[in-house]
Amino acid sequence: MKTTRARAGLAVAVLGGAAVRGYLAFERPLWADETFTLLLARRSFAGILEALRLDSGPPLHYLASKLLLLPWPAPGSWDVLVRLLSVFAALLHVPLLLAVARRLGLSEATPALLFLASPLAVLYGVEGRGYAVASLFALVALERALATLAGSGLPQAVLTGLAAGAAFLTHYLALFPLLVLPVLVARARGKARERLLVAGLVATAAVAPWLGAALAQPRASMAWSAHASHAETLKELAMNLGLLLDSGSETPGVWLWGAGVVALLALFVSAFRSGARDLAAGVFLAGTALVGLGLAGAVPLLPERAVVLLLPQAVLLAGALPGAARAALLAVSLAFLPGSVLRATRPIPSQDLAGVLLPHVRGGAHVLAVGLWGPELSYRLAREGYPGRVTLFPSDVARHPGWFVEELVPPSRRRREAAALVAAAPPPHLFVLPHGSPASNALRRELASRGESAGGNAFVEVFRVRLP
Repeated sequence: MKTTRARAGLAVAVLGGAAVRGYLAFERPLWADETFTLLLARRSFAGILEALRLDSGPPLHYLASKLLLLPWPAPGSWDVLVRLLSVFAALLHVPLLLAVARRLGLSEATPALLFLASPLAVLYGVEGRGYAVASLFALVALERALATLAGSGLPQAVLTGLAAGAAFLTHYLALFPLLVLPVLVARARGKARERLLVAGLVATAAVAPWLGAALAQPRASMAWSAHASHAETLKELAMNLGLLLDSGSETPGVWLWGAGVVALLALFVSAFRSGARDLAAGVFLAGTALVGLGLAGAVPLLPERAVVLLLPQAVLLAGALPGAARAALLAVSLAFLPGSVLRATRPIPSQDLAGVLLPHVRGGAHVLAVGLWGPELSYRLAREGYPGRVTLFPSDVARHPGWFVEELVPPSRRRREAAALVAAAPPPHLFVLPHGSPASNALRRELASRGESAGGNAFVEVFRVRLP
């Protein structure tokens, strides 16, 4: 009877987790990185690989998105398929978490329940980005590695390597959860160690064709993250991993970070007393590597995104906690989940701005947008049936629309391009000018006395040109 109730409870939790993720997939506004996914997904396969050489990510998720959207070559409602890919990948974590918990002798249902309820797992599990898919591949690699350690044959070791390679080729941050595999190799003996070493060779062979492109990708593509404060980020990392919460702007501060540190310590202490010692050692190695590389400036040390692929291992560690602690951790997730969902569904500035521009575009207006506002607005207006109505400025934005650093554009080139665009016959009708942007200032100088401000928001001014 107890087993029947547990299964029924887990089934209800899966349905609830699927419902929340499905709701967010349709109701959460698209943000800039997701529009970049959709932009690349509509290029040719060769065009995707070429574009990524100037960006910062691996190709697998973009190629999968391309395949999903092949029947729909123009932006539209079917673009939600890219988000549903993440939802599907997130829900596939559940049977894998049950299997790994069983192999490690942990509380079987706790990791799955925590993953279904965690605000951080929910929010990143509905994005049209590679996080959920890469996390799934990394979890498959862990589960198959444990099977190999338990005596499974060479085919399972090969599958381990393929899954590990696919995880890295979906998102580079997968490197960190995969660091548990060397810990398992060190513990293995005899045939199991040999097979796990084969898995490592297979993974290396899988990623080798892309490594040259990865190493050549411009460091400047991650310059946008340089503003992150290391002190604040380290606090948030503890909250993300210890309490499985997102660091939204309305989340309580110091006391919650402190609780995250305590929870994280409890996870490791409990795990080292259980069958999850190797997993705990792997997570500790991954976290130390992530923080060390981040502080050294070798990788962007970002809250939330930096640890989202470690969440499956974090919830597995939670399965080693005493029953009351597991219940408390689940209660915290459930308490914060509604607020996280509410914040995620609020309109965002680019969505509101596109709504302001749309009536003008319907009347024939053309828009020029500075910086990364351009690709996002271009996508939103194309989805409304008005493709090609946004000019990107400076021209560097068109070369790498996934990132843009104004400081890399020489002022003389900004001035020349601004003069040429304003002198065009006819010039764009509406100019979206981010506050404090040197490129915006170059355009304002050229536009002096030719028009008027037409509104905007806290981030941008919309300038309207008087056409003859």
